[in-house]
Amino acid sequence: MDNAEFENAKNRLFFAGILTAVLILTAAYALSSASRVQAIAVKGTSYLDKAYVQRLSEVSLDQFFYLQFPTVIAAKVERDPVIERAEVRLLRDNIIEITVQEKQPIGYRYDNESPTLLFADGSVCDLTSDYMGMLARVPFITGFNDEKETHLLTTGFSEVKREVIEEMAEVIQYPLSYDPEAIEIRMRDGGIFFCSYFSVALVNDYRRIRTLMTNQDKCLFADNGTTVAVARSCPWDEVKLELEYWRNEEGDYIYNKWGDKAVIHYYQDNNGGYYLDDEGNRIVIPIDDYGNDVRDPDFLNHFMEGWYKKGYLEEPEPEEEEGEEGREEEGTEETGEEMEAEESPAMTPAVEGRE
Repeated sequence: MDNAEFENAKNRLFFAGILTAVLILTAAYALSSASRVQAIAVKGTSYLDKAYVQRLSEVSLDQFFYLQFPTVIAAKVERDPVIERAEVRLLRDNIIEITVQEKQPIGYRYDNESPTLLFADGSVCDLTSDYMGMLARVPFITGFNDEKETHLLTTGFSEVKREVIEEMAEVIQYPLSYDPEAIEIRMRDGGIFFCSYFSVALVNDYRRIRTLMTNQDKCLFADNGTTVAVARSCPWDEVKLELEYWRNEEGDYIYNKWGDKAVIHYYQDNNGGYYLDDEGNRIVIPIDDYGNDVRDPDFLNHFMEGWYKKGYLEEPEPEEEEGEEGREEEGTEETGEEMEAEESPAMTPAVEGRE
């Protein structure tokens, strides 16, 4: 063997030894626990169990740490309908960190007898055993069945804080006289909040307003165009008054300038009580030719003076002055108010109209 062949053989043996050493070290590392995932840290969960998120990632402690790819793991986690976004990082000491951002559930309901979760972004998912822990923290929803109503509901609730939603027990579609699709929110502390699709965000102030209420039996109402909810009697506690409408002498309804029937109104005090004439009848507020109320600007003083004993304004006749000339002038001149007083009784029969 000449020198050239010896050198070539020596080089081959050298590289073979290095390769063998690398293989031995790799095998030793692979067989040791240092090559495996040492821990899986899950962050950002509120409704989901951390162990459930770990199962979604399909990562376990017996897998090789450096064969884990963050984007692949994140994609697996984001397949769950409750998770909006996931971020995965490989940390020191072979730790895999999974940070998730959950969607905001606004409640659960039954669609075709199947329980479903409804989220603030408008999405829905089946209520499986993995999500049963949410039921104690979100309200039960009744109504809002068609697509448009569901969209308006979820859009409105997207502005409601998570902690406020968790205080709700039920969300019900409750028709009011002025809003057939009003939202009734029953809170877990027994309070009731009424709002529309466009004022539901005012429920964020529920706790503060509730503590200021002197009568806890009243409901809170947040109507469109208001900036704060107000307390008043609940709809089922309100006394429903039967509306009365004006009629003319022929018995036909009188309409206002908007084309609506002219409603009969009565004089009331600040406490809602009615002023009565000597016969015990409520005193009617007269109307003009356009169906508008014509209120007496000095009604209280006139009422106290006894000018409404007959149910309409009747001013006393002025005392007669001495002399024929004075008496003739008084007999021939009439004020506009006296003419109105004479005409008022003719309007009284129209009050009989009731619907």
